[in-house]
Amino acid sequence: MTTLDPALLDAALTLVRELTTGRAGPDEARQRLASLRERWPQAEPAIVRDEETSDGSVSFDLLLREPAGTVSVAYSPAPALPWPLRGAVRHSDHHLARVGTRTLRVGEALTALDFLWYDHDVLARLVDTGLIAADLEQHPVDLTDAELQSAADAYRRAKGLFDPASTARWLAERGLSAEDFADLVAHTVAVGRLREQVVGDRLPAWFAAHRSSFDTLVVAWAAEGTLPTGREAALAAVAAAVRAGRAAGVLRTVAAVAAPELRDTDRPVLTTVAGTPVTAVVVDREPAELDARTRPLAERAMFDEWLAQRRAGTDVEWFWLPRDRTTRVR
Repeated sequence: MTTLDPALLDAALTLVRELTTGRAGPDEARQRLASLRERWPQAEPAIVRDEETSDGSVSFDLLLREPAGTVSVAYSPAPALPWPLRGAVRHSDHHLARVGTRTLRVGEALTALDFLWYDHDVLARLVDTGLIAADLEQHPVDLTDAELQSAADAYRRAKGLFDPASTARWLAERGLSAEDFADLVAHTVAVGRLREQVVGDRLPAWFAAHRSSFDTLVVAWAAEGTLPTGREAALAAVAAAVRAGRAAGVLRTVAAVAAPELRDTDRPVLTTVAGTPVTAVVVDREPAELDARTRPLAERAMFDEWLAQRRAGTDVEWFWLPRDRTTRVR
């Protein structure tokens, strides 16, 4: 027996019926869901929109949380498929592409990309995408036209798209429409706003506890031979290598983005610089300050920490991957 307020169930059924029969779009659905969230916040109402490929019909499911689980309220007007049958797996759903006369199945493609599914960072990023999308659906942000235009301009500048022709070519190469690009920009801005909400006013305290991760490392490196330990000796060895025409140098990097083997040692280690194997040694470490250079890095690290905590508390089911390759992503 449900513990939900009967009035909430009535309101939920009315809403999904109206959204479904009116073939509402995602934005309209989220706006109309706001009143239920305000009146029954403990139920955490969430909306799911589904368009059935077999008949083009639209269906909405409203998810309501209660202590023992989740209640789903859905409505499917005749002659559309009822919700238990929507999205039922068909033989063709297993097909990814036809290559000549050979049909490539999804499972075969994933096997061919075997290396990808052993990469923890790839799996974690996929899960993070789902977590962020779910949070933005639960707590949508309002974006102004000026904000979106500024973000679109910045995105084009970052990609070197300085005129309509180059932008159109870039979109065509990726199979994107102008609407897709607008959605991409809006999502990027929304994620930025979500990051701001997560960080809030806690950044100074968080940074103080993680300050050493943002220290600037001064690293001497050489592609040949082994550098000595100690600042003066290492710098002298680099200078001698450069005079002899050998690859060597000094670089500055923030500890948080430096190679892991460099972060916590003052002894020479093997690493890479610009893809080249080298020997490197940290010759100086400059204490970090929360300034314009380190603030964006700290905000991203704090946001990543929040996402990692969310991943740890979320069940993930991979539909096309073997279980032995999809243990819980931390």
